[in-house]
This record gives sequence, structure tokens and C-alpha cells, in this order.
Amino acid sequence: MLPPKYRKDRLAALALLGLVALNFPILSLFSRAERLFGIPILFLYLFLFWVSFVVLIALVVRLAKEEQL
Repeated sequence: MLPPKYRKDRLAALALLGLVALNFPILSLFSRAERLFGIPILFLYLFLFWVSFVVLIALVVRLAKEEQL
């Protein structure tokens, strides 16, 4: 079982990852006129990052709740 400190550290690390991934230099890498499956690369990146970010947060919170039981 992990102490609460590590859970907070994981959530803080995820928040920093979100800030970095949604900041200008990274977003400019995907800002192209190209399309993948008819979807602009930037929109695809934003949607896939958002989905994976939500899943990672859900996993951290779920593991935290299971450890408390």
C-alpha cells in the first residue's frame, strides 16, 4: 500500500504532464495541414491526449480508493 504522499505526487505529476503536453511548443508540433483518417493532426492529438489523461487520472484515483479499503 502506498502512503497518501505518493498518490498526491502521482496526481501532481499528471497535472504537470498535462500542462507541458498542452503548452505551445508541443502543440505547434501537431499544428499541420495534414490529416489522418480525415481528422486534422492537432485535433487528433488533443482528443487522444485528453482521453489518455482522463484514464490515467481515473486509474490513480481508483488505486487510491482500493488501497484505503
